[in-house]
Amino acid sequence: MEAPAEPDPFDHPDLRDPQRARQAERNARKGARKGRREAKKVRKQQVENWGRQPKKRFRRTRAIALVVVVLAVAGGGIYLIQQARDDQPVGTYADRPAADPIDLNRPFADTPAHDWAEGADAIVVPKAVAVGGFTAERVARAYDEVKAMLVASRLDPRMIEHGEVEPFLALLAEGQREEIRGQFREAEWPAPYATRIAPGFRLLAAPPRINGTMIAEPGPAPGSLRVRTNYVFAYAFDVDDPREVPAPLDLVAVFRADVSYLLYEGERWVPRDRGYFLDRAESFTYSMSCEAMRKGLLAPAYSDRTALGLPDSRRPPEYFDHTKPIPDVNTCGAPEAG
Repeated sequence: MEAPAEPDPFDHPDLRDPQRARQAERNARKGARKGRREAKKVRKQQVENWGRQPKKRFRRTRAIALVVVVLAVAGGGIYLIQQARDDQPVGTYADRPAADPIDLNRPFADTPAHDWAEGADAIVVPKAVAVGGFTAERVARAYDEVKAMLVASRLDPRMIEHGEVEPFLALLAEGQREEIRGQFREAEWPAPYATRIAPGFRLLAAPPRINGTMIAEPGPAPGSLRVRTNYVFAYAFDVDDPREVPAPLDLVAVFRADVSYLLYEGERWVPRDRGYFLDRAESFTYSMSCEAMRKGLLAPAYSDRTALGLPDSRRPPEYFDHTKPIPDVNTCGAPEAG
C-alpha cells in the first residue's frame, strides 16, 4: 500500500485567492518602505555617534571643500601679490608692461623719476662755504658756473639734439678746448662729457627729470678748486603710437654722470689754463637702446633690435639712485665708460 503524498506547500487555498495575493503584495511593499526608513535612522545615528557621514557623501563633501580651499589660496595669493606691489616704491615695476597705454603727457608718472624736479631748476646748488684758498662767495660763483656747464652738456637742445658743442666748449679753459673738441669728432660720441640723442629720435615736450648733488673741495694744487657732480638725468622720448611701448621705461632713458670739474685761478697759472678743465668723468646708461649706446648716443629702449639678455634681479629704483656706486658693467653687458 502506497504512502499518502505530502501536501504541496505552494498549493494552499489562500494562495489561490486573488484578494489575499494583493494583500500580501501590499504588505511586502510596506515592509520594504519600513526597512528603508530604518536604514536611514541607522545612518543618521552613525553620524551622531561617530561624527562622519557614509563614504559616498564624504567624498563629495571633501571635493567641494578642496575647491573652496584652492579658490581661497588663489585669491589670497593674488591679494598678497597685489599688496606686495602696492608696498613697493613708485617705479619698481616700470620695466614691465603697464595695464594702460603710456600717457605721453605724463611719461615719468610710473617711473622712479615721477617726483623729481625738471629742467635746469632741478640742479640746485648747495650752500657755499670757503674751501681752501677760495672764499665762500667764489665757491658760490663756481657752483653757478658748473651748473651752467651741466645745462650746456645735458639739457641744451643745441647739444643733445644737434650735437653743437661750441657753446659748451666756450665754458672750458682755452687750454683744454681743442682736446675736448677732438673727442667730439671721434666716431664714438664722448658720452661722459655730454649727452646726445641718436639721429631719428625726438624727445617729448616734458623736460628731463634730474636728481643729484654737487660739492666743492680743494683741488690738487694751490689755486685750484674741484667741483664734483653726481647727477641722474631721465629723458622722455616721443613715439607715434603709445600702444607700441608696453612698459614706462620703454620711453624713458636714464643717463648717470659723475663728472668733476677743476677750476684753476690766479697768477700762478698761464692765461690759457685759467678756467675749468674736465677732470674725471664716469657715466652709466640704463633703459636705453644698446645699439645707440655703443655709439655713445642715447635712444629709447623700444627702438632696440638687440636680443634681450638674462633677466635683471635689480629693480629700476636702484639704477635711478645717484647715491649708488656706478656698476662696472652696464645693462647691455659692456664695460662702463670712465
